[in-house]
Formats: sequence, structure tokens, C-alpha cells
Amino acid sequence: MKIRAYAKVNLTLDVTGRREDGLHTLDTVMQSVSLWDEIELTPGGLPGIRVQCSRDYIPVDNGNTAYRAAQYFFRKTGLKDEGLSIVIHKRIPSRAGMGGGSTDAAAVLRALNSIYGANLPMETLRELATRVGADVPFCLQGGTCRCTGIGEILEPVTELPNCFFVICKPPAGMSTLRAYALLDQYPMSRKYGTPRMVEALEKGGLPKIAQCLQNRFEETLRLVQVRDIKKALLGAGAMGAVMTGSGSAVYGVFDTEAAARNAAQLLTDKGKVYVTRPLRSGEIH
Repeated sequence: MKIRAYAKVNLTLDVTGRREDGLHTLDTVMQSVSLWDEIELTPGGLPGIRVQCSRDYIPVDNGNTAYRAAQYFFRKTGLKDEGLSIVIHKRIPSRAGMGGGSTDAAAVLRALNSIYGANLPMETLRELATRVGADVPFCLQGGTCRCTGIGEILEPVTELPNCFFVICKPPAGMSTLRAYALLDQYPMSRKYGTPRMVEALEKGGLPKIAQCLQNRFEETLRLVQVRDIKKALLGAGAMGAVMTGSGSAVYGVFDTEAAARNAAQLLTDKGKVYVTRPLRSGEIH
């Protein structure tokens, strides 16, 4: 079975606290986008879970999110693991804040539930997803959602209107652990970004929504390449621009595909550039 695992961007990202276990609590609006990894799953063959990936620096053992998702699935269902091959063809950039590993894990959970006819309900799949990583439950559901807790508590919100994103991933990356370590040097977010975005989605049009883009990490990491890309996107006509996740990819919002593709041509010297559109939750399944 071949499946697509779709990337995400954060329309907003507030960091609201830190739990006793060290994990940070968030209030964020996430959005699925039409950039994907392709994953091929083949049951059978040699015993055990085998992972291959088109990027050789990505682990293929239990350090891989897709591997762990398969492990949790087999443990939960009690199905005998008689062999499973997972081949991941990466297109989503790494260390970008776009959920590449999380969406691979979510796609594997959905696919295995279908392949083995396990019929696990969405609530159970979300429980397994949370064990793998904080963004995996959102990637499992997709669409436009407000996410709280460590990111695992999902609340559907008004969907983003039709538009286009120009995403630019600069050469510099940022690990999530490093980003949070830097963030801890500053006070937590004032709780304004996400509530404003939810209201804009409900009542405002695309220009208002674009004005409400916000990311706490962008304020604290202060990456030069992020600043330059954001400036270039706005100069190319973006209605708004912001870094996604813990970085380092930056995206701009455009109302037409033509405008987005014209802008993309102006950013090719700043990193890898992608033109995407937002996806509804039903489009990822």
C-alpha cells in the first residue's frame, strides 16, 4: 500500500507553560498543507519491522517515528508481527517545523488500521499517536485545528479559506530540543496569538487571518535567515508571513496561485521553495 503523509504549518504558536515532566504546553492553530512524503507499506517477508528512508541521516530503527507507530499498533491490537516493510520517500524538509516525522507516523497508523482490518476507533488511534509524539494526533486528523496540552488536545475550528502558501526552508535548520532550550530563556507567551486567530477564522476574511499569523519561537530564536525570508515574502506580495513550528521554514499567504508562483520565483536563492495549498481534514485520508 502506498500512502501520502501530509505536512503541516502553524498559523499561530503560543507556548503557555511547562509541565513537571519538562514538556511544554502549547496553544496553537495547525493547518495541513499539500506537501507530502510517500510511504510504501508491505506486510510479510522477514520477521520484524524494517524501515528504509530516502534520506540517509534519518534513523531507521526505533528512533524513527514510523517505526514506533508500527510497534505501538501491533502491541495494541495483539496482532502477531510477521514482518512489515516501511519505505519512506521524503519530500517534506527536515528541521523545518512542518511535522515531517509526525505525519509519517500518523500515516502509518491509518494505513496499518486498514491493512490489517483492525478497526481501531479514532480515539484509540489518537492515544497511540500521542505516545509517538505531540504533533502526531493532529497529523492523524488534519485540516484546521486548535491544539492545546502538549499539542494532543484537538479542537476543530473554522477552516482556512482557499489560498496558497509559499514555503521556504533555508539551509539552516533548528532541532526541536534546541529551540525549546533557547525558548526557556524567555518568559512564556502572553496568550494572544491563538485566540486572535480563532476569532479571525470565524469572522474575518483572508487578509485579517494573514495579519494574525504569529509564532513565539520566531520571537525568541531570532534567526537571520528566517527574518530575511519573511521580508522577501512580504516584499513579493504575501498578505502575511511567519515561521512555522520551531523552525526554520517560513511561509507566506497568497490569495491566488499565480501570485504565489510568481513570489516563489523570487525566493529560490534563499532555500528550498514549495507552493502549497491548505487541505481539509477529509483530504488527508
